[in-house]
Amino acid sequence: MKTILRLIPLILLLAGCQSTQQRIADCKVGDWTAIGHKDGLLGEPANYADRKDFCDDHADKPAAADAAARYTAGWAQGNWDAWHIFGEQDGVQGQQPQFEQRANADEVRKHKTPLNRPAYDAGWASGNSTYWRNTGQRDGASGQPATQKEASRANAAAAQLRFDDVAYADGWRAGNRTFWSDAGYSDARSGIPDSEFRNRATAARRAGVDVQEESYRTAWNAEIVNYWRNLGTQDATSGKEFGTRGREAKAKGLKIYEQEYRQAWEARLIEYWRTTGAADGYGQPFLLEDRINNASRNGVFAIPGTRDAYTNAWLQENARYCLPDNAFERGRTNTGMAVEVCAPALQNQLKHAYVSGQDYEVAAVKYRQAVADANDLANRARDARNRLGKLEREIRASQEAKDRPANDDTAKQDRRREQERRELNDYLQRVERQLDDARRWVERHDLQMQRLRREIY
Repeated sequence: MKTILRLIPLILLLAGCQSTQQRIADCKVGDWTAIGHKDGLLGEPANYADRKDFCDDHADKPAAADAAARYTAGWAQGNWDAWHIFGEQDGVQGQQPQFEQRANADEVRKHKTPLNRPAYDAGWASGNSTYWRNTGQRDGASGQPATQKEASRANAAAAQLRFDDVAYADGWRAGNRTFWSDAGYSDARSGIPDSEFRNRATAARRAGVDVQEESYRTAWNAEIVNYWRNLGTQDATSGKEFGTRGREAKAKGLKIYEQEYRQAWEARLIEYWRTTGAADGYGQPFLLEDRINNASRNGVFAIPGTRDAYTNAWLQENARYCLPDNAFERGRTNTGMAVEVCAPALQNQLKHAYVSGQDYEVAAVKYRQAVADANDLANRARDARNRLGKLEREIRASQEAKDRPANDDTAKQDRRREQERRELNDYLQRVERQLDDARRWVERHDLQMQRLRREIY
């Protein structure tokens, strides 16, 4: 039923809109109970004859002899489920039955959905019980006494709503257990001894709230271990250790988990020294001794695993820092490079790679400028060719015109066009020579960049 309840909103939106492909697929499966159930759940009237005619045209085999009976049974269950869900939705919201409103809804009337009052009422009763169970659980979890049930009963009467005594009581008992579990968890999380239970129990009884000692202690015992782990993690980088915490715990009667504290404390310190080593390794000298000497001032401790954690992390990051590729990129951006922290055998190569990175960036600037110049010249050459082509077409059209008069004006026009053509040809030749030079510079700078990048190794 819960699965159907989740699916019904989508199914109702699709009522009457089953695709032909879906119907054909259903026919091929040949499960007439499922076909009928789907029609009933979608709010469609039972219509075996139409379904059979459709399936006869699309299925690979004819319907079984008992298909009609199976369809009818499936449809009846689908129709029941649809109305049961409507009722459950209304009941779980704390509403009075809304059957008449549901029956007159546009979708129901549009699809001529057969009504089913008994199914709706059964669903509403189930939803109403869920509503009161949830209400009781909320009241119990918030620390309300069992007598709160009477207030809820009165509210139900005022709203003319059915009150489910059993459902509320079940929910309240579950909520009451949650209340005590939350109290135990909260106390342990805050490092409060479980002896606090006595004070909580006294206050609860005074307020008329049932006491659930087992729920409290189960939650407290489960969380107190995490309290000591969290405390160890916190203390490791705040200059505290178990000795102080143990004395504090004994003074207030708190159960102690020394092993869990120490494990978390040491794990956090190993992480600290590993992180510190990695930070130093990327461009800093090996500072382990200084870090250990200043540990107390920084609120941390040196433990047996400190040297290995720091050293391994430092070596790993130092190896990454002391790569020619890194030196090259830092040179490109003029970011300082502390080659002295690298192995002596690598230092000259790294210096060369750094300078190569600087030279590469200079060449890159020249390369970009050469590309821009070449693009500009290419555009100018293209424009000149277009103008020259247009002019030559005008000259050719003028020469071929049969009705063109031969006089001083036309002769002057011809001389002007011819002069413009010579000038354009000269200009185009100059631009193309400049373009060839620019492209050669682009190639030279590109080759220089490739060489600088390649020769860092």
